[in-house]
Amino acid sequence: MRTHRTFTIALLLAPTLALGACGGSSDASETPAPEPLTTTTADQLEPAVVEPVDGIVAGTDTDLAVYGAIGDTTPAQMLPARTEFGSRRVLRVVGRYGTDDGWLEVLLPVRPNGSRGFVRAADVTLESTNLTVDIDLATKVLRVSDGDNGVLVETPIAIGSAENPTPTGDFYLTDILITGDEDSAYGPYALGLSAHSETLSEFGGGDGQIGIHGTNQPSSIGRAVSHGCVRVSNDIVTALANTVPLGTPVVIH
Repeated sequence: MRTHRTFTIALLLAPTLALGACGGSSDASETPAPEPLTTTTADQLEPAVVEPVDGIVAGTDTDLAVYGAIGDTTPAQMLPARTEFGSRRVLRVVGRYGTDDGWLEVLLPVRPNGSRGFVRAADVTLESTNLTVDIDLATKVLRVSDGDNGVLVETPIAIGSAENPTPTGDFYLTDILITGDEDSAYGPYALGLSAHSETLSEFGGGDGQIGIHGTNQPSSIGRAVSHGCVRVSNDIVTALANTVPLGTPVVIH
């Protein structure tokens, strides 16, 4: 398993950035959320976890088969090797079963939030990170911590409005995108998460994916005004884009 603490994968955005529920205001009309997809689960199985999985990331350069349960022979779904924005596909590992040729339980970047599935360990490359991102909606503060080294970043944020709240749960970083324009609604970078809006099924051409991004409205920081995305200052989002790797755990509470 390769272990490293920081790396950056940044891509030029498509002509129209459609990172889910992000946006410059909170007055867009709502689109009802779709019926939830079937959530893959391991509730019926109790295999022994053979090692801790905190901070472990599964990456792939090919289309990846995701199974509904350990031992299944037919995939429940196939995930493309690249995300919608062209980032390398990574998944956050939440359970490891068996040896190197065993199975991994992973968080999936699909609806409903919290969906899980299983992949074969032999089909992915394992990496790790000590970094974690904690987003506290009550205090409107984002913190980046580095294991035993403590908090590296603590910064105020803007969050989703009452009509389109930022979803809570355990997620991870899926994309690191360059906008090419510090004065855009997303600032110089947008960091896509595995989270999706629970009130908007689409926004700006996207599927309601939640992100952390900069802003051209710095006065909005500290307020509940977005469509669900988390806004930070442009300086902070630049630091995050150059520090936080894909697959980093993101907890929103």
